[in-house]
Amino acid sequence: MSPFAFALIFASIALQVGGQVFFKLAMNQTHAGRTARYVPALAAGVAAMTLSIMLWIGLMSKFPLSQLYPYEGIERVMIVASAALFLREKMTPRLLLGVALICGGLILVTAS
Repeated sequence: MSPFAFALIFASIALQVGGQVFFKLAMNQTHAGRTARYVPALAAGVAAMTLSIMLWIGLMSKFPLSQLYPYEGIERVMIVASAALFLREKMTPRLLLGVALICGGLILVTAS
């Protein structure tokens, strides 16, 4: 894979993670009773997810799914990191162990 392909994969994953964070921010607003304030975050989440899906479909047209799919695991790791960084969610030892296991699995799958 070329560096450009890796950049597109990373962009797709980053947009997917960004969309999840925006969705969570929007839902936090609705839970707090501020329904009028959730629209921008919800719209940003939909836009980020839409771009992510479009990029991913384009990548699937060029590369075998077996080469692309292991990168989906990176998304889970980035969501956990983003939740801690942007949403101030608590990271427990059990959660960090799960992230470490995902990283180990990614190494095993991509090395084969």
